[in-house]
Amino acid sequence: MPESPHRLTSKAERDVNVCCQFLDFNETWERDMGPAFMAYRHDWQRYSAARELRPFPMHLDFDLTNTCTLRCTFCPRTQMARRGTLPPAFTMPFDVYAAAIDEGAQKGLYAVNLNASGEPLLHPDLVRMVTYARESGILDIMLHTSGLFLDEPMAQRLMDAGLTKLIVSFDSPDKAHYEALRVGSSYDRVVANIRTAARLKRQAGSITPFIRINMVLMRENAHEREAMIDMWRDVVDGMGFLEYINYYQWDEEDRYRHRVAYREDFVCEKPWQRLAVTHDGGIKFCHLDDADEVVLGNLSSMSLEEAWTGEVMTRYRELQKAGRIREIGLCSRCSTPMMPVEGD
Repeated sequence: MPESPHRLTSKAERDVNVCCQFLDFNETWERDMGPAFMAYRHDWQRYSAARELRPFPMHLDFDLTNTCTLRCTFCPRTQMARRGTLPPAFTMPFDVYAAAIDEGAQKGLYAVNLNASGEPLLHPDLVRMVTYARESGILDIMLHTSGLFLDEPMAQRLMDAGLTKLIVSFDSPDKAHYEALRVGSSYDRVVANIRTAARLKRQAGSITPFIRINMVLMRENAHEREAMIDMWRDVVDGMGFLEYINYYQWDEEDRYRHRVAYREDFVCEKPWQRLAVTHDGGIKFCHLDDADEVVLGNLSSMSLEEAWTGEVMTRYRELQKAGRIREIGLCSRCSTPMMPVEGD
């Protein structure tokens, strides 16, 4: 892939192992959000870089629903459906969500992400949940969506509710290619929805939500990256480029064949940043744990703070810092510690 002439503003510039890069068209946005938001971003960088433990997570990921009408070719959900391992449809009750927000608001929670395994815009209480987080003092309220259901009324309601970041997944500037990757979606409808959301924000003179396009980079679409930037740079506030890697499913022979290796010195930032909450109140070690393999407890009997400072999280952090990440089963199969092998 040729080097982009556009400036990438992300830690990917410093760490070749990171498989996500961000390009901000609005480089003053965080500063424009005010001193409290800047203090939050300062803490995010500080605790992440130093692997220093804060008394409470800075960020919570909520799995509001696993319902989705699409069958994206690269999505873990699609792969689970093919294997027959997709869980039954679920929706997070509002009271489960509110309990986590209530504790977080009292203990210094900065940010929430309102999706994990499904399409958040299909949750009937989504707008209410955004409003509740905002009224509770959460500074950064974000969600990732396919954009298919982001019609004008929904975009307006989310903006009015106080959504901070709207991240839309969109992987090709070519209609046929996009619809081949995002099976069940409509290129024309999603493009129109994104443009409408941007127009509503512009008409309101609002700096929120920050609208970002996320492009999953694969062999099939890597050559379209610059065309994607040209398509969206005058519409949205930024773009994200996420490399599609399924290394966690490969054994050592497969990794060698695909020219990737496990980086032994990798220390993940996530155990110092965030926790995840399942639809039924389960507290997860990692938001990338699609199979709910490491559930620390449940909100019905354990606080988020207890999970955050408890024995399991403490042990996992110690293993991470000692370079023994492979001893954590979930982490040993994660794609994040992978890096390309030099040579043919």
